Amino acid sequence: MDIPPGGATSRQTELAPGIPPIRITKLSLSNFRNFSECSLDLEPGITVFQGPNGHGKSNLMEAVYLIAIAKSPRSSSDRELLGWDVVQNGGHVQIAGVARDDELTVQVQIDFDVIPRPPEPGSGGARPAPSVRKELRINGVQRSAADFVGAVNVVAFSADDIQLVMGGPSVRRRYLDILISQSDPPYLKMIQRYSRVVNQRNHLLRQMREGRVGSDELEFWNDRLVNEGAAIIERRGRAVERLAEEAAPRHLALSGGRERLGVQYRPRVSANAEDGPDPVPTSASELASIMRASLETVRPREIGQGATVIGPHRDEIALSLNDEPAGAFSSRGQARTAALALRLAEAAFVTSATGRTPVLALDDVLSELDQTRRKLVLENVASYEQVLITTTDFDRVEDSFLSGAARMTVESGSVIRVDG
Repeated sequence: MDIPPGGATSRQTELAPGIPPIRITKLSLSNFRNFSECSLDLEPGITVFQGPNGHGKSNLMEAVYLIAIAKSPRSSSDRELLGWDVVQNGGHVQIAGVARDDELTVQVQIDFDVIPRPPEPGSGGARPAPSVRKELRINGVQRSAADFVGAVNVVAFSADDIQLVMGGPSVRRRYLDILISQSDPPYLKMIQRYSRVVNQRNHLLRQMREGRVGSDELEFWNDRLVNEGAAIIERRGRAVERLAEEAAPRHLALSGGRERLGVQYRPRVSANAEDGPDPVPTSASELASIMRASLETVRPREIGQGATVIGPHRDEIALSLNDEPAGAFSSRGQARTAALALRLAEAAFVTSATGRTPVLALDDVLSELDQTRRKLVLENVASYEQVLITTTDFDRVEDSFLSGAARMTVESGSVIRVDG
């Protein structure tokens, strides 16, 4: 995909005067989900994508988010991103975008080379899953995921965001990790290293449980767990503190002043975590000291379970509404409002941390909101440089916002601009 020639300076965002906004000027898809070929020129301001469910609106927003974080928020496997024909016959899949801020233009792309595998003997002709090779590139240069994330900043809203409130701790941990990674590239590498340490340590604990090895090697992995885990928890603690400050006033506005949203970080660093939330230590060295002592206490339990029971992979981000646990006591409408407040807080966090305002991608977030809350959401996002919204009906978007928006229809994997 060719990078367009340089253009005029972006309009100044009203949200954060003096902070350069980022915007996506081009999005190109090839064999991605139900899009065989698609090339879109995108403008600053609001763009509304309208179309029936199941025709590709969510796939477009997924692609926009992919070029920011290199991984789908909707799928656990990259194979789910591939077009049907490529899965069957092999080929090439690409998601690519061009983004600009006031100072630079960047081209990002994700490429998949798909090689089908022949049917196995005795399978009745059924083919196994194809082999998929994935590459990430920035301005044509291959990059690791840790170096790719953050080149383009996107905050994505979706109907599934209700799981930020109703879902389990792993949903909120993933949300927090993506938020930090977009503004702190070394953090993603820390998460990757920590995950490998936990996997290796769990393997060793299972071997110890079976009597196959002694405890000598455990000290090495304890050191790794403590050092990597303490650094992650320290960063998470600072991030949640800032996130809580941003989310509370936004939720108060979205709820008409009726509900207070609380966001609290609950790290799992001590052996007594089941008795209540651990306090958040102020330094990595203090965290390391607590974790190291706790590992000695929980060693018999860890060997018995064959699993690491303390560390950031067990953290919780606790949400409350008017001081009550949000997941247990909120309605769907309240949970959706809390999730929207978290996404708006995420956008403010990214702006503050990176020095540029992100692109907002809102996928079907207006459908379950009443007219008052739809208007409040749109008022909160309208000041961003670029906002992409999907809807099944243009009427769900307030006339005052729709009148100045670019309009596109999505049907059967095709996108057509609507005049007027």
